Amino acid sequence: MDGAAANDNGGLAAEMRQSLLAARGRQGATALSARQALAMATMGSARCLGRQDEIGSLEVGKQADVALWRLDDLGHTPVADPVWALVCGPPARLELLTVGGQPVVEAGQLRTADPAALAREVREAARALMFASGSR
Repeated sequence: MDGAAANDNGGLAAEMRQSLLAARGRQGATALSARQALAMATMGSARCLGRQDEIGSLEVGKQADVALWRLDDLGHTPVADPVWALVCGPPARLELLTVGGQPVVEAGQLRTADPAALAREVREAARALMFASGSR
């Protein structure tokens, strides 16, 4: 999907929600379902990259990148459809993220790096870019 260079979030669920709302704003309430938005974000994105044989769905032989969000909190409780809850509900907490089969986030915690150190590095890089561009 999108990245930090284009917006401040880049979260998959937020991008799916925006797609659904944009489609419905232009073409009406039935223009795009939550499941269609999920399909666009997964297999649709893989097709855009020409990598539909490698990524985009959970299938034998494809790369094992998996994200699991918590949908059992109060904000998601009244929603019967978990896909609708993920796409249209409040931001869901990431519980588990594996990349290439290796855990990156477990129990909602980043396991592959120190978040505070990463934040420092990002701030320093942003300052350096601002300085280099002349927009101090």
